[in-house]
Amino acid sequence: MGNVTAIGEITNFVHGEAVEATGTDVVVVRNPADGSELGRFRDSAAQDVDLAVRDARAALPEWAAKTPGERSALLRAVADAMEERLDEFARLEVLDAGKPWSESRGHEVPGMVDALRHFGSLARVAVSQPAGDYVAGNTAFLRREPVGVVAAITPWNFPLWQAIWKIGPALAVGNTIVVKPAENTPLSTLAFVRMAAGILPPGVLNLVNGTGGTTGRALVAHPDVKLVSFTGSTRAGRQIAEAAGAGTKRLVLELGGNAPVVVFEDTDIEVTAEWLAATALYNAGQECMAATRLIVHESVHDKLVEAVAGKMVSETVIGDPMDPSTTLGPLISQVQRDRVRRLVDGVPARAEVVTGGSPVERDGYFYPPTLITGVEQTDEIVQSEIFGPVATVQSFTDEAQAIALANDVEQGLAGSVWTRDVGRALRVVNSLEVGNVWVNAHMASGVELPIGGFHGSGYGKEGGLAGLDEYARTKQVTISLT
Repeated sequence: MGNVTAIGEITNFVHGEAVEATGTDVVVVRNPADGSELGRFRDSAAQDVDLAVRDARAALPEWAAKTPGERSALLRAVADAMEERLDEFARLEVLDAGKPWSESRGHEVPGMVDALRHFGSLARVAVSQPAGDYVAGNTAFLRREPVGVVAAITPWNFPLWQAIWKIGPALAVGNTIVVKPAENTPLSTLAFVRMAAGILPPGVLNLVNGTGGTTGRALVAHPDVKLVSFTGSTRAGRQIAEAAGAGTKRLVLELGGNAPVVVFEDTDIEVTAEWLAATALYNAGQECMAATRLIVHESVHDKLVEAVAGKMVSETVIGDPMDPSTTLGPLISQVQRDRVRRLVDGVPARAEVVTGGSPVERDGYFYPPTLITGVEQTDEIVQSEIFGPVATVQSFTDEAQAIALANDVEQGLAGSVWTRDVGRALRVVNSLEVGNVWVNAHMASGVELPIGGFHGSGYGKEGGLAGLDEYARTKQVTISLT
């Protein structure tokens, strides 16, 4: 099931055709559930990137000249084609990223189809300042125009999801795009681009495979790339921002998260624990908005810890991701599992591992649900984005302390507040230094809502009208009436 003949050849895709990369380094793609090889490909060199970008640049005038209705119809046709192949794309996501079938086929891949239809519909929506005589004797109006060639660099935790959230709005506005998937999860994105090639004009959507240090660097630095959209770590985001700054390129950066979850004493413990266990473990915790830092009022600390730990154990099934009963799949790689293990093994002696805490003894890169109490704000496991099925618990005595603990990390992507006191909920919402906040919920989001972070979690938005506008430029036009 995991051999290269079953998957298909892993190549670049330029001008509607498969193209072999010319780099000397070979990248091996492995199934995280058992470590077996899924395929391999050559790292794309600068000349391979140049071929893809120049082709996208050549396709830009004709694509940008299409009416919003024409672009909308084509994007919706791509969504229809994808809907006919849900099982295929779900299977590739399971093989490539280790996602449980129940998540991939049940939620994520259908959600991608919905996202494509949403972005296709937004192609026909123009919300802007109305034309008017803002200067005496002159009428002014605004034009929304495509930026040009977009580079989309996507992560391994949600390979196709993140690609579609970049491809959809970029094409809807009239840009062309070159996608570079994460090197360890290229399969589903390549299959999508191949499928879309039968619908979109050649060159509108191209793909190059390769590593960040070689292919990603060349893509960011290419002079014909006018906007870079990147989802990934804060460290890599800073490197991309530095490289893009030399060419004054626009950036959309959705970087690391370390979500605070502030739980007050008046919350429903059982309901809250159900939410937090699920959102701490979703995608094996490899989710930048995962409920990873639980900050709990001291009066309910022990009760919540017991409830969350119980649900982590009782409601988790670790196993083959293709098994519909599996709820927790593997981490993406041995490197990632080793990183999670190091963070957990490195907690101070005062900390207590309530459940989990060591790798699962089986093939693949599995790590069990893990809950840790007794940590302090300066501990590495609190300050770092764990990116595994691990949550930490801290206690607080009053609202001010809870807010201080929540905000005292580098990242600022998402967080949640749990209380029945509306005034208190809004005070905390207003005080949290994160771009996405939920009250009595966590990770409840839809494609209509913009997602983006503050501080070390990047800038720019993905999703909704705000996400569409990231891929457009505004031109002011003023016409004399005399």
